[in-house]
Amino acid sequence: MYTTAFINFCVLYLNLRIYGSDIMRKVFSVIFALIILLSLATSVQALESKTIQRDNGASAWACWSKTDGDLITDTYLSAVKSDDGTEIYLSTYTWDTTTGYTVNDEYGYTFTTDDVFSIDKKLNSASLSQVPINVYNWYTGEIKTLNVTADWTGTGEVEKGSSTYVSTSGDYRFRSTSSSNYRAATATGSVNDNDLGQNSGSSLSNFKSAYIDMEK
Repeated sequence: MYTTAFINFCVLYLNLRIYGSDIMRKVFSVIFALIILLSLATSVQALESKTIQRDNGASAWACWSKTDGDLITDTYLSAVKSDDGTEIYLSTYTWDTTTGYTVNDEYGYTFTTDDVFSIDKKLNSASLSQVPINVYNWYTGEIKTLNVTADWTGTGEVEKGSSTYVSTSGDYRFRSTSSSNYRAATATGSVNDNDLGQNSGSSLSNFKSAYIDMEK
């Protein structure tokens, strides 16, 4: 919808076209053309909105198994680093081989902006410096703090992957792209300075993703 000021300007322009001098008509013709172009550009901008979000990060995970007499303890650890910070997840599960019953089941999670997790861009290695994690015991309801640390070494070839997704609905359009690199690894780790045992699986990865929302 045109504003009152714009309408008044148009009236003034028409009057000058009829009654004004040649110079004034030329000056206002140029001004009028510029206003029309600016109005069209503003209208196009108002009709289109676009949001772009980018996420870059890297991660590492590992599993260990340790035998102590009739008890076997499996430990899972993962660290995910993004632009916001680092997320760390820890889970330990102990069961009795003679009875088949679970003896202990604990899990914990923490998020930190401290520089505790580093990973090589080529996925050659990664390291999680000692970080405290509050863990919850499913059986006792007890919450305690465990100090966790781990190191990874990449093995084998780096595997690459990528994907693109596009969705359109009326004037709305969504597009996402992602790429990632993955490499198998070996890992050592400890909880409260106690070795976690035999590494049964681990890997390193990094990723890049972008999300675009556009509406006309």
